[in-house]
Amino acid sequence: MTKEQTMDFDALRATIASLDDRGSDIVVPAATAARKADRSIAAVKNGQVVQIAAGIVVALAGGTVWSGLLARPGLLFASGLLGNLYGVAMIALGIAGLVHAARIDMAAPVAKTEGHMARLRRIRLASAWALGASWWVLWVPFMAVIVRLLWGADMLAPIGVGAWLVVTLASGAAGWAGMALLRRWASRTGRTALAGRIDDMMTGESFRAAQRDLAAVARFTAE
Repeated sequence: MTKEQTMDFDALRATIASLDDRGSDIVVPAATAARKADRSIAAVKNGQVVQIAAGIVVALAGGTVWSGLLARPGLLFASGLLGNLYGVAMIALGIAGLVHAARIDMAAPVAKTEGHMARLRRIRLASAWALGASWWVLWVPFMAVIVRLLWGADMLAPIGVGAWLVVTLASGAAGWAGMALLRRWASRTGRTALAGRIDDMMTGESFRAAQRDLAAVARFTAE
């Protein structure tokens, strides 16, 4: 092998090594981002499973109370029924969110993954507004259910329908409506940052982390 051939071979080998290094700069961060996104999605799935399990407990607690008061329905009966329905809603929305979270696959096309994330986000928002914000209204009925199950007492008996409506509906609805109106005002007046922060608060940290990690995977895929 001549000196010139040796130099050409060394140059070719150096070029190949350079290309390998450049490729690793892309592949390694992309793989790391994909693993991180998988962990974030797993956290979202776990959150949905916890919601389903909690919904079962709440539904059983509410059902136990109202089913024991069929002969004499009243405020406590209504509280148990509300708790039962609330638990069923937790289960239904939890299952819906879990289904879409389970369909998110890092190997799938980005458009398909983003579609499942968009549907999951809508489900999380519905859960937050229907379940989380409704605590403004339902905290008194839930307290009544807990007191009934733990001590067998009816804390609503001395209150009366009028006082129950004032405490539960008036004050609770005001809090819920205040949050909803703030979100609507922010959206209509172009304060998208405020509206986005409200939505982010509603969807939860685990979902926001999953969104960030999936966006990182999408960037590496585009490159």
